[in-house]
Amino acid sequence: MNARIIGAVLRVLAALPLSLNHWVGRCIARLAWITNSSARRITEFNLQHCFPDMDEKERQNLALNSLMHIGQQFTECGWVWHRPVEQTKLLIREVIGEQFLHDAIASKQGVIVCTPHIGNWELSPLYVAAFGNLSYFYKNPRMTELGPLLLKWRSHIGGKPIPLDTGGIREALKVLKHGNILGILPDQEPDQDNGVYAPFFNQPALTMTLLPRLAARSKAHVMYLVLERLPKSQGWRMHFLPTDQGIFDADPHASAAAINRDVERCIAIAPEQYVWSYKRFSTKTDGSRRRYPRK
Repeated sequence: MNARIIGAVLRVLAALPLSLNHWVGRCIARLAWITNSSARRITEFNLQHCFPDMDEKERQNLALNSLMHIGQQFTECGWVWHRPVEQTKLLIREVIGEQFLHDAIASKQGVIVCTPHIGNWELSPLYVAAFGNLSYFYKNPRMTELGPLLLKWRSHIGGKPIPLDTGGIREALKVLKHGNILGILPDQEPDQDNGVYAPFFNQPALTMTLLPRLAARSKAHVMYLVLERLPKSQGWRMHFLPTDQGIFDADPHASAAAINRDVERCIAIAPEQYVWSYKRFSTKTDGSRRRYPRK
């Protein structure tokens, strides 16, 4: 499927009522499940390693529900990216811990908002940018022709993308120095030069050192944001959470462990809404690549 077709599909999905949009997402997920897709196999692999003591039936149910939410994430992104912003904002039904954001902005020390891959993380700029100048790290997708479209769609909901490279990191430090807001995804696997191994659900996971470095150099406030999808297409609930202060530890392994503890705490809000199909443990501790199960 090329970028033009994906764009056309998302425009059609945006025209649907959100409940029907979500139904299509669940149908896509059901197909991925019954065909024993790589997404299902990776999800099952990750859950087996992260929750080895979980009852098998419960773990299978969690895997299926995770795929259901991944399907809904795909279809509802078309809805969010193309619908009027004010219409989408009306579906943010509740905001928990918002005072953390207000207090951090008021300090004028800069704010780092960490959004793990839970629920609909794409919604974070729409809400956060209303309270200050927001920039967020952006990495080009593997399908390079999709990059310009993603930038166009995301510009609809606010925030300024900055590249995840040396120049972008310098720009991010300027953003924080001026007391503004920086968004970052804390649970992506970095390359080995920019990460250390730290426990994630008791499994060694290559974890970014960029976030602790930015926090240490800027003295910015760090917090987490979870955008939980509500049942029956009612909308979303937002959770702002304070960070584990271990993120400021000078030891990179200790600060990386703090990041993973925070991500685990975020996942606990809605475990079924986490993207367990992401190859979070791709790089082994010996530097070799893990062979995730495929079809």
